[in-house]
Amino acid sequence: MAKKKKKIHVDNLHLMKKLDEEYLAGFNRVYDSLMKSKKSDTDINIIANIALEDCLKGMQDGKKVTMVIPKDVKDYIQKNSKGHAYKEMKKKIRDQDWEKFQISSIWYVFATCIVLFFFKNLLMQKFLVNYIVDVIVGCIAGGISFQNFMIRRRIIKRYDFDSFFMQMDVSSLAACIVVKIVSPGNFDITYLILVIAFFMTKKKIKPLFEEVI
Repeated sequence: MAKKKKKIHVDNLHLMKKLDEEYLAGFNRVYDSLMKSKKSDTDINIIANIALEDCLKGMQDGKKVTMVIPKDVKDYIQKNSKGHAYKEMKKKIRDQDWEKFQISSIWYVFATCIVLFFFKNLLMQKFLVNYIVDVIVGCIAGGISFQNFMIRRRIIKRYDFDSFFMQMDVSSLAACIVVKIVSPGNFDITYLILVIAFFMTKKKIKPLFEEVI
């Protein structure tokens, strides 16, 4: 039975589109070797980003691929598994994750508020435009909310942060649903609950990001 290929989220992988054919092949050799290795998901992400950055710079400087990515990619991977380049890329990805976490949290609050607004209208059978339009808007908002929830979850899982953050999401959402059910109209404190949860999470998680390196 064939082994399943590792499913690892690698940051900045979209930048592969900027590579020419030769550099893309060079990067893919490193990427494939990393996916077959026993390295941790964090190490794979960092080393793959180092390789991607090296390829982009090498292509920009007009260097041959072999000068950037040697034929023996195992030595290249081993060399970049520690040292200055590794530490710098780890810090860069950490900073990216902090920015992603903040942006995704804002989108999560905004989209979740729309979903809750639709949920209340559904209970009351009073729609902003009509049932079809409100359902479409509610579904789009639900998709955005779920996508940003998963981004935040992936970041929290990557750094093995405390389960407090996911518990905060679940408890604040549960509180919002209860408020929507018992409140007489759409003017309630659900938005305030989500915003308070956002600031509490941000305040508690920021020092943890600073401790990563």
